[in-house]
Amino acid sequence: MKNIALSLFVLTLGAAPSAALEWHPLGARAVGMGGAGVASAQGPLASYWNPAALGRPTANAYGLQIPVGVHAALTGSVIEGAQDLEALKDDPLSITQAKVDTALSKLNSPGNGLRLGVDGGIDFKVGSLAIFTNTFLDMGAVPTVDASATTTTVVNGTNNSKLTLKGVQVLEFGVGYGRELGFAPGLYVGGNVKLMSARVGYYDYFVLRNNNDDSNMLTRFKDGARGSSNFGVDLGVLWDVSRTFEAAPLHPRIGLVGRNLNNPKFKQPDAAVAAGAIGKFAVNPQLRMGASLSPFNWWNITSDLDLTRNLTPVDNVASRQFGLGNEFNVFNRPWINIPLRVGLMRNLAETGSGTMLTAGAGLNFLHVIVDVSGAVSPKRVTTQSQGKEKKIPREARAAVQLSILFGGSDDRGDLSSEAGKAAAPKADEQPVSTEKVRQEAEKAQKALETESGKASDPSGAPKQP
Repeated sequence: MKNIALSLFVLTLGAAPSAALEWHPLGARAVGMGGAGVASAQGPLASYWNPAALGRPTANAYGLQIPVGVHAALTGSVIEGAQDLEALKDDPLSITQAKVDTALSKLNSPGNGLRLGVDGGIDFKVGSLAIFTNTFLDMGAVPTVDASATTTTVVNGTNNSKLTLKGVQVLEFGVGYGRELGFAPGLYVGGNVKLMSARVGYYDYFVLRNNNDDSNMLTRFKDGARGSSNFGVDLGVLWDVSRTFEAAPLHPRIGLVGRNLNNPKFKQPDAAVAAGAIGKFAVNPQLRMGASLSPFNWWNITSDLDLTRNLTPVDNVASRQFGLGNEFNVFNRPWINIPLRVGLMRNLAETGSGTMLTAGAGLNFLHVIVDVSGAVSPKRVTTQSQGKEKKIPREARAAVQLSILFGGSDDRGDLSSEAGKAAAPKADEQPVSTEKVRQEAEKAQKALETESGKASDPSGAPKQP
């Protein structure tokens, strides 16, 4: 086991939890702005962040978006304890019982664990309708300590201390739709219906056993995973305050979204059932609210807050994220723009989790848009203290996104990362019906005929039939 952290990261590419999913900040734009997007959602990805935004005529971008992201987080000293045990096993001349006990205590700290995640999608939008395929992978590694460890059992590899890998891969195929309520200008509602295919995995990795082979971890984990299907329902609401009250400053928007409201459940693998897992694996409902402002057409501010305390694959570790971000559009032209993004992200459910710093940038040229972003915690954790000491950031995230978009509008800068803004209506313009145009034309024609009649009869006397 030369590098436990790397081996576990590779595992997320195949399957991953035995608890509910965390909220995934899908898309590079959102990651760069503190993981927020409920009130600033736009384009095809609005189906994920808030399907109500699919109905906004001022943000009605057509086209395709392909986001990909990865996430890793360490809680406690799980990796340090595991790798210290491995280092002691590989160096029997330096091993002592005191060192073994110290490594085991690090491995056995409450809330210890490693969380890894991957997300991606292919999202397409036409008008107020979106068709999407998104995938989310969550994995956790939770330690179980064999307290009877001695220098002998560590060196000969018979100690039973282990990392239990729990994970799920959820693949969604869905359709989303949003629209403005006719009796309430500025208020949008929307929803998604989706088929969900999940593979739930469970695997015990014994840290010190001589027959362990890191290269086979992925294969064994995938082989033991169990697949099943269900369906999910998402609902969202968005209030564009400026369309309700034209005098509202800063163009405020407020959104609320609920994902997987029907609490879809999936079958547990045999290994999880044998270990005592009861019932099915549940993808619990998630609620999140957001707000955004656009003080200028080149500056957007957005913020999100999880209203639910979401479970994670690591026992006794929850996730409830708060995010705040800014977007500054450098050129802000219809054919080119370079948006720069910065933000903050914090898990309010875990004290001492620290605040992550986020940043990102994009290049928008004509209808092709490329966005990249990242997030990192300034806090660092030790991953090995026996032998050479190693430290890494406690949590990190990265995302990239390719978009090909058409349509949309300025919307005071809210669509700065979309092309074709010049030809779209302004945010405060209402569409004019064909019937009204016809009536105005007939009125103008009659006025013209009256003026022509007066010009041909200067006396103003009525014409004889």
